[in-house]
Amino acid sequence: MSFHSRIKALALAAVLAAGSSGAFALDNDLGPIDSSSASFSNTVGGGFTDTWTFSLSGLSYVAASLTNVESSLGSISTRGIAGLSASTGAFALTGSPITTTSGPITVTTQVLAGAAVLAAGNYTLTVSGTGITGASASYGGNIVATPVPEPGTYAMLVAGLGIVGLLVMRRRRNDD
Repeated sequence: MSFHSRIKALALAAVLAAGSSGAFALDNDLGPIDSSSASFSNTVGGGFTDTWTFSLSGLSYVAASLTNVESSLGSISTRGIAGLSASTGAFALTGSPITTTSGPITVTTQVLAGAAVLAAGNYTLTVSGTGITGASASYGGNIVATPVPEPGTYAMLVAGLGIVGLLVMRRRRNDD
């Protein structure tokens, strides 16, 4: 293979690599998150849509958060994600960027959060956006699930408190 053919092959490989880095998708299973939490993160470049699946075995209060931090020095920004959005379909994660400037350095933190009560089943958290620089950007987050007690649990709690109250009243009568 001649020198010029090698240069052409390398140039073609570079063009193909650059074209494929513009869009990225990640599918990842977080598994069951009953009475626990699951962390997720990804480093992205260009446009992306990532899906994170999780399951619940019963009625649960589910909360999720997502964070991206962008650093800027003058007009040069790194690690930011434009149009960062996330949703489970049952609820969207929302929030406003917070910007802090110290001298020539500006840090913008995007924190998105949301919560809802979800029934047992399988769910998907979809995260999307576009890395704003040619370099990579990253995000990280957490999903927390807390089971919602059944009505029978509340009935047992009220009955137990009633019995404790009766015992306290009985003891006071015996002390008098």
